[in-house]
Amino acid sequence: MTTRPTAAPAISERDILEDARLVKQVRELRRLVPACREPCGLGELFQDAANYIEGLQVQVEVMRMLLDRLSDE
Repeated sequence: MTTRPTAAPAISERDILEDARLVKQVRELRRLVPACREPCGLGELFQDAANYIEGLQVQVEVMRMLLDRLSDE
């Protein structure tokens, strides 16, 4: 019989806001993510951060393609 790995316990938004270290990290994430809608919940913040990271990845890929194209000439 195979046992499934147990999931980490869920951390509520209230728990995060009561932890000074996590509050600082959330504040920093809000500062770094330009599309962050203020005020927003953690779910929206994390979604905005994920969208921002995906956008950055696309930009990097386009720059790599341009660099490859220009270096071939």
